[in-house]
Amino acid sequence: MSKIWELDFYSRPVLDANNKKVWELLICDRDRQFEWVRECPSNEVNSEWLAKQLTECVETTGQTPIKIRFFRPSMTNIIIRGCTLAGITGQASRRVFTMSSWLAERMASIYPNREGFQAVDPNPLPLKVLAAQDPKPIPDALMGESWILVSLKAGDFAEANEWSMDFSELLDISQLDPETIVSGIIIISSRATALAAWMSGVDPVFIKFERLLGERTQMQLEASADARWVLANLQAPKDKNAIAQGATFEQSKQNSQGFHFLAVQNKPEEEHFAGFWMLKEVI
Repeated sequence: MSKIWELDFYSRPVLDANNKKVWELLICDRDRQFEWVRECPSNEVNSEWLAKQLTECVETTGQTPIKIRFFRPSMTNIIIRGCTLAGITGQASRRVFTMSSWLAERMASIYPNREGFQAVDPNPLPLKVLAAQDPKPIPDALMGESWILVSLKAGDFAEANEWSMDFSELLDISQLDPETIVSGIIIISSRATALAAWMSGVDPVFIKFERLLGERTQMQLEASADARWVLANLQAPKDKNAIAQGATFEQSKQNSQGFHFLAVQNKPEEEHFAGFWMLKEVI
């Protein structure tokens, strides 16, 4: 069972007998090996109620997570305090891919079948809920010397848990056809371990090649709750080939349900990754 959990504590598009919104707590691990669903009375929506649920969840599963990710900014104070009371680290982050998928399922097949359901946007995916800040360059000391666009088949990731990696976070992409091409960016750096440690700390969400005014393109990393980092600045015509690779990368994401990856290596010929993360952008 994964040691990182994902949480959502919020009202649902369902009214109770008193015509009040139903509040619900959802908790799962990244691999969704367990699911915790509890309704909260509207007059008990507070950090104390949440802390009790977290404590019970830990006791029931026999696992204590190293952290719990959540994505709703309006619930930050309650969730952070509830986690603190339960002795768990809470972290605002858009890297909540499992919760995103679970919520989409519940919006499609659970809530509409309940009495008191109110129609809402059927796709309230959290990966875009938090608006990212203006992009910032990553620390100068961590800038990579180069980057490489690479592609693997989805089936190649079946044994990814056995790859040599210092920092990593994988995702289950078994729903993709094994022949689906999944693209990724490998950053080559003489300080690969330090860069990978930094990447791990900022919670990478997805990479995007962003067209800017003029003929400029930036390779940006969306991360954490609202961070956006510049990994590379490209200027036509000097970087014509790199910009074309960026366009290929963006098309590949369209074909792979938004899945892609980021890796950090000391040298491109190595079979060891200082860091490796499966990422996803809502397409």
